[in-house]
This record gives sequence, C-alpha cells and structure tokens, in this order.
Amino acid sequence: MKAAVPLLAVLAALILAGCGAQAESDSSVDTFRGEDRNVAQKVEDLQEAGEGRNPEDICADILAASLVDELEGAGSDCQQEMQKAIDDADDFELEVLDVTVTGTTATAEVRRGDDGPTQTMQFTQERGEWRATALS
Repeated sequence: MKAAVPLLAVLAALILAGCGAQAESDSSVDTFRGEDRNVAQKVEDLQEAGEGRNPEDICADILAASLVDELEGAGSDCQQEMQKAIDDADDFELEVLDVTVTGTTATAEVRRGDDGPTQTMQFTQERGEWRATALS
C-alpha cells in the first residue's frame, strides 16, 4: 500500500508542474475530439486545480477513488499530499501530446515544457467521468 504515496506524488508533480501554462494546454486540448478530448480536459482540470491551489478539487474531482483510497490506506491524506505537491510545483509548460481510449480506460502522453520529459498518465471512467489512476 505504501507505494501509492510516491505514485501520487509523482502524478501530482507532473501535472501541477504545468501551472501557468494555460494557453498551451488549451491549444493541446482543442486538438482532440470525443472521449480523447475528455481525457485531455481532465489533465487541464488537474493543472487548473493546482494553479488555483485547490487540493480538495484534485482529490474529489480528478483522482480516481482507488488512488485516494490507497493513499489514505497508507496512512496519509490526499488533500495534505496534494497541498505539498502544489507548494513544491514549479512553473512549467504542460502539453497533452496523445490520448488513447480503450473502453473504460485511457492513457495520455503528457510533456512538460517545450522539450521536457514525457510521461504517460492512466485514467479510468468512474461515475461517468475520467479519473487519473497512475503514471508510468
């Protein structure tokens, strides 16, 4: 169970590092259609929640319940961990490069900065919405 804490910290660091890159994220979201767009929008929502310093929104509206449960099962608190990630976030550009939807799961290739590292985020559909579950 304790593996959830580092996973969540990496997830938060990747996405929240994009705070302040609003224009770039909007343009990358606009390149997608249908469910692909909905997944890309969830990345944007996470970025906006970080920028707005809203750890509650991240835990309640963006992360999958299973990830929040793992974090809390490991003896931590989602909102506290998200606040730490927000406090530690730098100001990097964030861009969704590709989205792949397969049934009720999806992945998004997300790049930090113009030539920064690319990470793969994983999503699942939960209560009719896409929720972040993991980074590879």
